[in-house]
Amino acid sequence: MFFQVVYDANALFGALQRSIFVRVGVHQTKFNLRILVTHEILDEMVAAVRDKYPDFSAEQGTSLKDAILAAMADCLVTDYEDSVHISRISDLDDRHVLAAAIHSNAQAIAADDTDFDDESLEPHGLIAQRPDDFLTDLFDLNPPARKQLVIEEASGRNTTLDDLTELLEERGLIRFAQHLKR
Repeated sequence: MFFQVVYDANALFGALQRSIFVRVGVHQTKFNLRILVTHEILDEMVAAVRDKYPDFSAEQGTSLKDAILAAMADCLVTDYEDSVHISRISDLDDRHVLAAAIHSNAQAIAADDTDFDDESLEPHGLIAQRPDDFLTDLFDLNPPARKQLVIEEASGRNTTLDDLTELLEERGLIRFAQHLKR
């Protein structure tokens, strides 16, 4: 049985973090994970990118969504809308994320905010993990696969592991980067 994780849009916002999270999705079975998203989560991520980068076109957003869905096998949660009415969370804009997690029987939500609190998640057997914590936990799940993932990321960026590690720290993935230095 796989540990199922729903990615929130904010966990997919920054290009580097998104790239690593998608690579985790590509290699999800090596970590005994099943990564999950919805069209609504991806639309929210694209909207945030377009807000920050006005030159990012709608076509680029569609291409990005399509690439994510193509890269991560069997990741799309559908028909979760009936679960929205039982999702109680302080930020109503995040109800769809919680509903997708409930509907898919996920165990965790990877999110870069504090809206997913214990009071909202515990009744559904869910936990929230910040992106840095989620990626750091991969070290315990499968160190060789984690190393392969990081090597692929560095290679795709045409950079060294040391430079990638420095960039990860700059982008707030501090614990993950510190583990890479070991």
